[in-house]
Amino acid sequence: MTEARPLPFGTSPVPSDSLEMERRITRLLESLAQPGVRGLDGVKVAVEIDGPDLASLRVDATGVSVQDPGASARSLPVGPADVVRREPGTVRSLEVVGHPVTVRGLPAQVDVAASGVGFDWVVGADGQLYVEVRPPSDAAPAVGTGRVAVAHRALVAAVEAALGELLQDKGFTLTGLELDLQNRGPRALDVRADAKIKRSFLRAGVTVTASASIDRSLVLEIGDVAISSSNPVVDGLIGPFRSRVAAEAGRTIDLAAQLPPGVRVSDVSIEAGDDVVVSVTLG
Repeated sequence: MTEARPLPFGTSPVPSDSLEMERRITRLLESLAQPGVRGLDGVKVAVEIDGPDLASLRVDATGVSVQDPGASARSLPVGPADVVRREPGTVRSLEVVGHPVTVRGLPAQVDVAASGVGFDWVVGADGQLYVEVRPPSDAAPAVGTGRVAVAHRALVAAVEAALGELLQDKGFTLTGLELDLQNRGPRALDVRADAKIKRSFLRAGVTVTASASIDRSLVLEIGDVAISSSNPVVDGLIGPFRSRVAAEAGRTIDLAAQLPPGVRVSDVSIEAGDDVVVSVTLG
């Protein structure tokens, strides 16, 4: 279970002015920046206050980039040594957008909405104010929607760059890549990748095909995986990989089992076209 911890939010009491609240939320987000994350200083915040609650909170993260999601995490700001008082609050309507947010060079259009996000205002013995977001639980599950859209051409470019580095380590050069994604329903895709590679005088095409689907129970199934080449020499070279590829066929992954308590996906869809769009409903 995710541990809640108070985060510094300036001096007590709770701000009653929207501009001051927005300024403090912006400063808090900047303090949470991790290595490899850029652009949090440009995040735009809009808030509507209603007593201890935030009637609405909108965070526009357009321009934020994450260069290395695997970078070592930096310690979060320290909370109070002693707590004098707590006051519960709720973000009744939360909206987070990024048009785009960029992850490892791949721009994505992100839209997240949630309701009933609980938190506590915490006053420390030092006279400082802190905010502690309560993580979802089975008793108070997360409720909201999420949508991530990536342009197909941008996805191809990202895959081409990653595959090019991988092949280069094996002594090959990637000279071209075509990626075709076709829907087989709202939660299923057929995938075909045609790559052109060269090594010294050797040139060939390699084709990888697969299918993927997610059912309503959030079980991902990968099937019909195959790899082949138009060049008999290259086809022989990729022979050892076929057993690994075949092992992926029929593989299932229970994504729901990997979610934290209080996070339940009630619907998910994948749409392939000019944009590849993944939509999720929680609650």
